[in-house]
Amino acid sequence: MSTDLWSRLDAIIIQWIYITISNDLLQTILKPKSTTTQAWTALESSFQDNKKEQALYLEHKLVTIKLAIFPNCSAYCQALKMLSDQLSNVGSPVSNQCLVLQLIVGLTESYEGIAMMIQQTKPLPDFYEARSRLILEETRKDNNAA
Repeated sequence: MSTDLWSRLDAIIIQWIYITISNDLLQTILKPKSTTTQAWTALESSFQDNKKEQALYLEHKLVTIKLAIFPNCSAYCQALKMLSDQLSNVGSPVSNQCLVLQLIVGLTESYEGIAMMIQQTKPLPDFYEARSRLILEETRKDNNAA
């Protein structure tokens, strides 16, 4: 590949990087005559440098999350799963057992019965099964209230 073509492709890719990242990140990595490799390396280090701090923050959010702050069980479970996925992305995966136990711990008193049932299942159900049981219980409660 010719040097001119290589330089042109590098310029196209670096422009793509620049237009797809936030302004804050752009200001952090923007340097005159920077190559795609240099820009990518700067971006990578921005995200890799704070993995431990990010993991601590996300773990704190995971263990303090409660159903009471969500409109329904589905939103609560979605938030738990998102936090679990984010922790995996920073190198701190959450086991299924921990995720299910956290789901139980964050429930309100009105879900004490289903919490006990899930907790006493041997082995613990996977997260999606526990979620399904919880949403079924929520639906039952809503139907009884109506």
